[in-house]
Amino acid sequence: MKAKEDQQNQNDGIKFPAGAVIFEEGTKGLVMYVIVEGEVEISLRGKTLAVASAGEIVGEMALLKNAARSATVTAKTDCLLEAIDRERFEDLVKDSPSFALYVMNVLADRIRLANESLAP
Repeated sequence: MKAKEDQQNQNDGIKFPAGAVIFEEGTKGLVMYVIVEGEVEISLRGKTLAVASAGEIVGEMALLKNAARSATVTAKTDCLLEAIDRERFEDLVKDSPSFALYVMNVLADRIRLANESLAP
């Protein structure tokens, strides 16, 4: 299934059926997502790195760096996601230091997982 990243209004929740590719490694990242319902699989070069569920975020790295996606995210179950663009992300960081700390913790965990996946 094709990624639906730019097909929905980001103020509405976006539904992805199980098996749908939410975004692919190497593609441009315009938004990050908050998982409202369901589980997603985060993979790199076909290898599963993690599973994220309700309350967690995905896609933050590309949004922060205005860069290509560093991983592929696929709906493991039927999912409802909320898209957050750069402007909204910056407002959240300014208005909620706890949100900024949460994102930093997520980034640290993702770096640790990537390092572990490279270890012999």
